[in-house]
Amino acid sequence: MAAVELAPGANDNGLAVMMATLLSQNLEDHPERGAIFERLTGRVAIIAEDADVALTMRFGERRAVVYDGIVGIPDLTVRGSAEAIADLSRMETGRFGLPDPDGEVNRAMARALREGSLRVYGLPAGLPLLVRLGALLSLD
Repeated sequence: MAAVELAPGANDNGLAVMMATLLSQNLEDHPERGAIFERLTGRVAIIAEDADVALTMRFGERRAVVYDGIVGIPDLTVRGSAEAIADLSRMETGRFGLPDPDGEVNRAMARALREGSLRVYGLPAGLPLLVRLGALLSLD
């Protein structure tokens, strides 16, 4: 059984609560994503610069813990506006569960990456972590 939990103190971080809820709900609504969740290991830091809020998600051993702020050394860091971060849950998936390059949201995210309004640190090593996280957060 997949477990998603908030670390002590993370209840006051709206972004952390939202991400933990989204992750839990998606795993409940899409049980087939459990296999992706079980393979997910590492730390992902997410920083919504315009909202001045950050969180860390630590994955491993069939569980995820969501922390307030940056905790430990992240394997992957995503920085951008709250809107760009929210787009992670709207990414369109295509063949083999990879992001669909023709998807409207995916094109907007690619544009934000080119323009520098969305930044991802830890690539290319963190690409599998990013793709799996995107698949878990996707509302599709």
